[in-house]
Amino acid sequence: MDKKTSQELEEFIKEHSKTEEKTVGFVEYLYSLLDKYGYTNSADLYNKANITRQCWSTIISGKSNPSLNTCLKIVFALHLNNHECKYLLKKAGYTLASSNRYALIIRFAVEHKIYDIYEVNELLSENGYEDSLII
Repeated sequence: MDKKTSQELEEFIKEHSKTEEKTVGFVEYLYSLLDKYGYTNSADLYNKANITRQCWSTIISGKSNPSLNTCLKIVFALHLNNHECKYLLKKAGYTLASSNRYALIIRFAVEHKIYDIYEVNELLSENGYEDSLII
């Protein structure tokens, strides 16, 4: 690699690593959200999100990535805003693409602060996504 390319690479990395939010992994970001929203005991969150202790443990230990369904349960349990939702999902390898109707329904719920899972599932069901409910 020539010197110019090496410099450009370093500048690119520096530019895209400006904020901690962008550089931390899923678990670190999740814990920062727990702190932000006043959760001192992670059991309070995973119980509210209806996630088993075993599932939670495998996620926070880094043994497995959470499913989209699990991530969405966390989003709604924490009442995340659109920005936080986007970053949490991104860190787990997911996105809510504008080209996907299911994703748009989820984004609508988040943007309109519809955090009750039953209401979100009703929106999904009414729009033909009975097989994709958040459970």
